[in-house]
Amino acid sequence: MKQSRVWAEIDLDRITHNLDVVRAHAGPGRRIMAIVKANAYGHGAVPVAWHLASQGVHAVGVGDSQEAIELRLAGLSIPILVLGAVIHGELPDVVAHDIAVTVHSAERVRMLDREARRAMRPVAVHLKVDTGMGRLGCRPESAPELIELIHASEHLRLEGLCTHFSSAGREGDDFTRLQIERFEAVTDQIRSAGWPVPARHAEASAAILGGVAGNFDFVRPGIALFGLSPRPGTGHELKPALTLKSQIIFLKDFEAGAPIGYGRTHITSHRTRIATLPVGYNDGYAFRLGGRADVLVRGVRAPVVGRVSMDYLTIDVGHVPGASVGDEAVLMGSQGTECVTAEELADKSGTIPYEVLTRLGKRVVRVYRGGGKPAGAPSPEQTASGSAASRSADRGFSVIRRPTLPDAPKTGR
Repeated sequence: MKQSRVWAEIDLDRITHNLDVVRAHAGPGRRIMAIVKANAYGHGAVPVAWHLASQGVHAVGVGDSQEAIELRLAGLSIPILVLGAVIHGELPDVVAHDIAVTVHSAERVRMLDREARRAMRPVAVHLKVDTGMGRLGCRPESAPELIELIHASEHLRLEGLCTHFSSAGREGDDFTRLQIERFEAVTDQIRSAGWPVPARHAEASAAILGGVAGNFDFVRPGIALFGLSPRPGTGHELKPALTLKSQIIFLKDFEAGAPIGYGRTHITSHRTRIATLPVGYNDGYAFRLGGRADVLVRGVRAPVVGRVSMDYLTIDVGHVPGASVGDEAVLMGSQGTECVTAEELADKSGTIPYEVLTRLGKRVVRVYRGGGKPAGAPSPEQTASGSAASRSADRGFSVIRRPTLPDAPKTGR
């Protein structure tokens, strides 16, 4: 990739390994809804979702409707669920592209029903219950009424019941246990009212790896699929799937006392050599990493000196034997025996690993290794630039046969 300024190498075989780890922690009989929101946590939603579909996940979850439609237009045909809110203007496209919708209120149910009736198309619905997150979701006591409203529609099909844990990560967490009890109480109310209980899901990566005991149909792994644990002390078997790289494009020798970068925040303390890399905060490498982080060159840690600018950063390679223009520079990942982790970059920039991955910009070229190519999947050349969605409709992709979530028959009380 020496023709690129900055690129991310994504190891699909490692994603497969992490999926196997998730399955082992989830236990037998648990189905997987792989979460690929935020461009698959920076890894590239289209190729990653295709790969996960080829590995037998039953569904994928995304954050908003545009993410869902991108996957449909790229030919993905397994169930796709929008986990967040869908606003009114998005409904026609969501219904037209067979996207499952999470609802949180009677108003949203009615709005979705009107659009489904207008389009004369069935829509799969998941009802979210707020058991303690305090963000999206109906109150537990409102759930039976909303389920009755959904079942009253000729075009809405109740496919799932879900909640979201606010602090899961270790077995025995008191508040998570309370959330599970509230969710089970809602399930009992639905069953007592005579409605069939749909597929239930609650556990994300922290709950799965932390051994939180929820007896639900689906698990929803996200960050764990990409090799990071959301909580220290868990997920030791995971393997990070992404390596972020750039290259040295310029070298210059400086005497002691030379200022480097905007604001002269770094002054050389001795004679040294400074390398310039064509990557900056526009690419997702945080501004705050200036003077804090290291980059790997020839297997040696080279400190970032001066401020990170929009398009460039500078590193001190005076101690790196033979450093040359064109050398590969690893900003996140391994080189030789050294490793710069997402957790390290998060700590040094005052954020969390999720943000380190999801902030990677559109100029970062994604390159995919391993994994094979499932029949009908877009090629890496199509998907790495993010353009697959705009071209797939004209290319006539074949698709993986769509599995479905369990039927929730429309029975009365």
